[in-house]
Amino acid sequence: PSPPVEVPPPAVPPPVEAPPVMAEAPPEPSPPEPSPPVEAPPVEAPPVMAEAPPPAREVPPPSPSPPVVSGDVAQFEAQQVQLQPAPAAEQQRVPPSFQSLVVSSQQRTYVGEPISMSLKNADLVETLRSFSRISDLNFVIQPGVQGSVTVELKGVPWDQALEQILKINSLGMDIDGTIVRIAPLSQLRQEAEERRQLAQLRQQTVPLRTVMRSLSYARAAEIAALLQSTGTGFGRSGRTASILSPRGSVQVDNRTNTLIIRELPEVIDTVLAVIANLDTPEPQVKIEARIIEATKSFSRSLGIQWNFMGVASNQFGNTTGLEFPNNIEADGGVNLLTGGDTGFLNLSLGNVLNTFTLDASLIAAENEGLVNVVSAPSVMTLNNEQATIQSGIQIPIQTVANNTVTVQFVNATLQLAVTPQVTAEGTILMDIQVSKKEPQPALLVAGATNAPIATREAQTRVIVRDGGTAVIGGIYEVSSNQSQDRVPGLANVPILGHLFRNRSRDNTNQELLIFVTPRIIQM
Repeated sequence: PSPPVEVPPPAVPPPVEAPPVMAEAPPEPSPPEPSPPVEAPPVEAPPVMAEAPPPAREVPPPSPSPPVVSGDVAQFEAQQVQLQPAPAAEQQRVPPSFQSLVVSSQQRTYVGEPISMSLKNADLVETLRSFSRISDLNFVIQPGVQGSVTVELKGVPWDQALEQILKINSLGMDIDGTIVRIAPLSQLRQEAEERRQLAQLRQQTVPLRTVMRSLSYARAAEIAALLQSTGTGFGRSGRTASILSPRGSVQVDNRTNTLIIRELPEVIDTVLAVIANLDTPEPQVKIEARIIEATKSFSRSLGIQWNFMGVASNQFGNTTGLEFPNNIEADGGVNLLTGGDTGFLNLSLGNVLNTFTLDASLIAAENEGLVNVVSAPSVMTLNNEQATIQSGIQIPIQTVANNTVTVQFVNATLQLAVTPQVTAEGTILMDIQVSKKEPQPALLVAGATNAPIATREAQTRVIVRDGGTAVIGGIYEVSSNQSQDRVPGLANVPILGHLFRNRSRDNTNQELLIFVTPRIIQM
């Protein structure tokens, strides 16, 4: 008998290891498999506009998840990726969430579904492909991209996880429709710069639009200066930002208050929007001022004043031609305490040989009073425009130079200047400046022809409500004067010396009070 033929056992295929990242759930229910190193939730609606999945695959409706905010974003001009279903028959473009990826510290909101990942030295390319399955986007990886990934993430939105993985590998991404291209950051930056330069070259060939805009409230010259000025910010090219483009220009017609603008079609709408926001009516403010000059004076004059006068006459036989000792006459009066209006009474005391008459004058007066000079000027002005109220005289000042006399007039006035600013809360911020200039003849220097001018000023900034009143004080002046008139020798006699001297004392207190009330006038 032939020897038995030994049949070899059937070949057993080697065990297939599970991929390091599970991108999608199995289409049919099956017993649970061993836990892979990366767990991903069931694939829900794509976070971007993409083709609908095949009909055989049912996708449960997306459940809202709270956005996660991060302060470390790596992107160029990042925009949010919105969840929008797309019809199967039409492929729509995905709004670019990362035009070119760079390191940025700006915060943004992530809308991707939360995932958990636990990778150690995983292949970078395979990890990026797993994000393609999670997001239902088509990933194109630039040749030469390689590396490893070691992360431990729990409940992190997939778009934030993708950003961090790209960031630690110096990679970026560029989205075109539903295609996501992964490339090194240096290459994406170079491409972005080339696109910017190409766009500038195209702008040089685009014909400019000319628009004329008449202004109703703002001054055309001020708006033109604002449009032509450069700000303190920086644009994409690193230059100082301005409203007009490099090719844009603006001219002013002062007669009609019109702006003539020549600008690129893509920029002209922005310029016109800025002009429309600035050409708005400003509120008017009515300034009511009440100026009070309070002067409290106390003057006291008490004493006796003696006066005498001699007159020469030929009646007494003056043959020498001299006035004395031939004839002497004296007339005089005395001012006594009386209730009359003038308080003056003439009294003849006597004659000596009809030549000398001695009169005595007794003066006593005591006055006390309070004087208030009140003025209430009112003026209306626009917001942020100064209103000035001035009252007084002009004093001529004479100057001599090279034998030429020149007369100049200097204001000796009370001036109030108010600049109101209406705030967004309806209050009024006022810059107030008060000055009072008045001549002082009593301080005139001997030999001088021009009286000095005393100046008092106050400057402040206050904020009040509409219709409220701001009180400005502090301009306070106190003056005290004492004087004495006496007859030499006789005024020093004890007791009787009081009959031959006169003392006076003047105390004056002056205070300037200003009450300013602004009111907003609605148009």
